[in-house]
Amino acid sequence: MDPPAAFLFTQQTIGLQARKTSMVFLAEALVRRGYRVHVVTVQRSWLSRLRRNTEGAAMRGVPRNGWYAADGMQGFLWVPPVHPVAARRGMRQWLSAPLVAFYGVLLPRAVTEPLRKAELVVIESCAAVALFRRVRRIAPEARILYSMNDRLTVIGMHPGLERRLRADAAGYDLVRVPAAALLDDLPGARAALVRHGIDRRAFDRVSASPYSSGPNAVLIGDMMLDQPLLERLAGAFPDVRFHYFGRTPLAFPLRANLTAWGEQPFERLVPFVQHADVGLALYRRVPGLAYLAESSLKNLQYRYCGLPVVGPAFAMRGVPGALSYDPDCHESAADALRRALEKGRGPPEAVADWDEVAGELLGLVGAVGATSPPSISDIQNGRIAQPNRSNLRG
Repeated sequence: MDPPAAFLFTQQTIGLQARKTSMVFLAEALVRRGYRVHVVTVQRSWLSRLRRNTEGAAMRGVPRNGWYAADGMQGFLWVPPVHPVAARRGMRQWLSAPLVAFYGVLLPRAVTEPLRKAELVVIESCAAVALFRRVRRIAPEARILYSMNDRLTVIGMHPGLERRLRADAAGYDLVRVPAAALLDDLPGARAALVRHGIDRRAFDRVSASPYSSGPNAVLIGDMMLDQPLLERLAGAFPDVRFHYFGRTPLAFPLRANLTAWGEQPFERLVPFVQHADVGLALYRRVPGLAYLAESSLKNLQYRYCGLPVVGPAFAMRGVPGALSYDPDCHESAADALRRALEKGRGPPEAVADWDEVAGELLGLVGAVGATSPPSISDIQNGRIAQPNRSNLRG
């Protein structure tokens, strides 16, 4: 009997020495549970060539519209002629709107044929929401989970995608949200709060420090990054070494104490977090982004390593031990960083592992797992998380 097949539709890639996000960690956890995992990377098309090239060198060597093997999974870098591009101007939004309905039709046979045998499908909060109806028709018996990692409009997706998501929300077997603030976003959907995890195996390994001197402040990711604030902090703290990991280039001259490492493989990044003195989460103010206080993956990684976290108050509410600042007050951020450096590292915070997250999701969505059910001792000892049905809505 073949192991069950899982398909993930996401804007992320597997392998290719790229960054890892929650969808990649979830995919890896499903592999460990015995699934045959297929990861289809969406949100690219021929139109992408008209925009600035943000693809890494490793990705340029991968064939488009064909399967490739990576990390025990099958990846598919889907590049159709068009896709629903994020467009902030009225005319461009109008031109792109029909693509929301048309996008699913473009799914190639190389994807649709194996998709028919899927038992689990996970759709990420990105252009992939436009594929739901086609996926449901192709794999009517599959359990389909929507992983609502972000609000579509907040991260700049085309507004037509938000309308399509709201129309289809009740058709998903489960809408998973990593923050309680998102639970009521989709009325009529069967929603559940299942928080992110971290790769505890990676962070529990002993590593050598990548730093030659300190103190060191690390900043992971470029989502909604407040670049002017990063520039000011680097200038205000010449004795602190700042380390920025993100694919978006910094739009200001780098000081001697600021290193922009670009996008790095997760395994290389881990020691920088393990041995840092402060974790930075410098989000700029964006309406509707406060859910990051609960869902920020980098904050979980910082906290697991015992780092004091510095970030804006709207994204730090409820974060244990966070040093928050008023994003409208320049001196406030400097004061928060100063207090974080004085506070120093603390004890590691308990954070779920992605294997536990995957187990909870499979239990809630009712998917057929590839491994035997966890024992009572596994659950009691925290090795496997029980499905948290008390967090279900709808």
